[in-house]
Amino acid sequence: MDTACLVCGNALWEPHFRTLARCRACGFVTAGPEAAGVAGDARDLYRGDYFTGGEYLDYAGDEAFFRRNFRRRLEEVLARRRGGLLVEIGAAYGFFLDLARAHFRTVGFEVNAEAIRHARRRLGLDVRGDDFLDATRESIGGPVDVLVMWDVIEHLDRPDAFLIKAAELAAPGGLLFITTGDIGSLLARLRGRRWRMIHPPTHLHYFDRRTMTRLLERCGFEVLEIRSTGVARSVRQILYSVLALKLRLNFAWRAAAAVTPASWGLTLNSGDIMLVIARRRDGENPPGACGRGGRTAATGGL
Repeated sequence: MDTACLVCGNALWEPHFRTLARCRACGFVTAGPEAAGVAGDARDLYRGDYFTGGEYLDYAGDEAFFRRNFRRRLEEVLARRRGGLLVEIGAAYGFFLDLARAHFRTVGFEVNAEAIRHARRRLGLDVRGDDFLDATRESIGGPVDVLVMWDVIEHLDRPDAFLIKAAELAAPGGLLFITTGDIGSLLARLRGRRWRMIHPPTHLHYFDRRTMTRLLERCGFEVLEIRSTGVARSVRQILYSVLALKLRLNFAWRAAAAVTPASWGLTLNSGDIMLVIARRRDGENPPGACGRGGRTAATGGL
């Protein structure tokens, strides 16, 4: 792979876990842009049945569990900023924005048509199918006070372009909240290539705290805090991910689903999902986009 590293700009790659590449200069791990496996438009991975069997068993059916996650994440936002314009990249069905609009003006970006319809028609939210990279302050209603990317950055073939655009749109001191897997965590290191977050082509990039900090600094942000965070999931979704999607044991999945109530779930902090809080650096213009040509996916979900 001769592509420049998104984090440090070098092209010093070595094989990592057979299917990935690791930058020898900074340690960033990636599947590479070619892993998207879609001729022409990587966003095609997230259209169709992505939320209804492709990656998730039933995203809308697990609404209660997603809202449990989003209430905690909204508390993190409100602890640092109340009021103003909040933009979500990868808004999915709009569950986070539905909670956030009690405190903010909200705009969301999403690529899955069914998710957009749900957010607009069922919840009455401003969720758009437009490309976030084409957004302007005028088109979204002003400078952004808070921007959130919940479980999204690992899906983007050019996350640097999205972060640079976020810095351009942000108000002075605007905040950015990100959740993503931490490949430097103890669990990820113990699991190695079997770590549950490694599944290209939907997960393309694998950050640790150091590479995430370096990328954000390169794109015009300063990191305020990084720590692990818990995630609520339904038991049925966990079983579906493991049995049907990972092991391809559809018969085992059907047997387990028959005896597992949809209401069963759990919240677990296994230390391998990080919450990142950053702020646009004041007193400087955001850097120009490095290779912003990629029209990349923006859909929510681990």
